[in-house]
Amino acid sequence: MSSLSQNPAGRLAVVLSNPPTTSGSRTLQRVELARQVLGYESVVTANLFSIATYRTTGISEAGADAAGWLGARPELATLLASADAVVLAYGCREPAGAARHHFRDQLSWLQGEMRRHSIPTWMLADRPRHPSRWHRHTHAAHPELPFAEALSLVLRPVDRAVD
Repeated sequence: MSSLSQNPAGRLAVVLSNPPTTSGSRTLQRVELARQVLGYESVVTANLFSIATYRTTGISEAGADAAGWLGARPELATLLASADAVVLAYGCREPAGAARHHFRDQLSWLQGEMRRHSIPTWMLADRPRHPSRWHRHTHAAHPELPFAEALSLVLRPVDRAVD
């Protein structure tokens, strides 16, 4: 597996959706694989939303007020200030209801922070797919390849930080 990174000694940041209610080990294993594929020395994660929910759909209810969104910003800001690149991996679905407005505000804030730090950005096939969905996408795109090889083909740098 070849390294795609321009700075193999650097630190990769991965922005996820929200803390898990489980160990999150499968997500962290895939985050570690992305670090290896991209060739970074270390990896650290942070979440767009600071409140744990069983499923990301729970963010629609838990994220109806701004507290969980604003509470995530200090950790995200610290993460971005110390990163050499970032993988956006918070998922493709927006929450519903009032949480959607806060989610969009959070993405706007995140984009501004990423621009301020001039951080190279990666996504899986130009979408912020959550690591729990990476295998599904890589298998559909490259069914003949092992997961790690397929991941190296679909993790792509993007010009825009956030849509």
